This record gives sequence, structure tokens and C-alpha cells, in this order.
Amino acid sequence: MRPGVVWFGEVLPDDAVAATEAAIEALEPGDVVLVIGTSGIVYPAAGYPAMARAEGATVVEVNPVDTEISDMCHHVVRGTAAQVLPELVAALQ
Repeated sequence: MRPGVVWFGEVLPDDAVAATEAAIEALEPGDVVLVIGTSGIVYPAAGYPAMARAEGATVVEVNPVDTEISDMCHHVVRGTAAQVLPELVAALQ
């Protein structure tokens, strides 16, 4: 049985390409983009924060450690998603 992953060098399946295109379209008019729990090294998703920033969005990273994209984010919040997101939601209510 093959795991549900794309190995290095393989082409993304059509549904993943469609999801990627939808994600890029969603970034274009964005005011704020939350980048949560990523290493920032796997593309195409690793390129989304830079694309959002280029479109004028504020980029906020939530991650317990520095990543490949930390230096390009406007705000960096250190902690796990489980720790930070409930606090963020509570602050917005």
C-alpha cells in the first residue's frame, strides 16, 4: 500500500495542484496571513508567505522554533499551535 504522500521528484496530483492554485488566489487580497507550524522549506507552500507579503499582507508566523521564513515575517510568535491559537482566538473575541 502506498502512503498518501508525494515523493521528491514526483509531480503533484491534480487535486493538490487545484488546492495550490486556490491557496494562491486566496493570498492575493489578504490583509493577514497566519503561517502555522511549518518548516518553511517544502514548496509550493513555503513560497506562500513571500507571495502574501508581496501582495501587501501582514505575515505572522506561529512556530516553536525559527524556520526558513522567520526572517521575512512581520511578526513571529514562538509557541505551538495548540498553545498560541486558543490565545489568539480568545484575544479576538
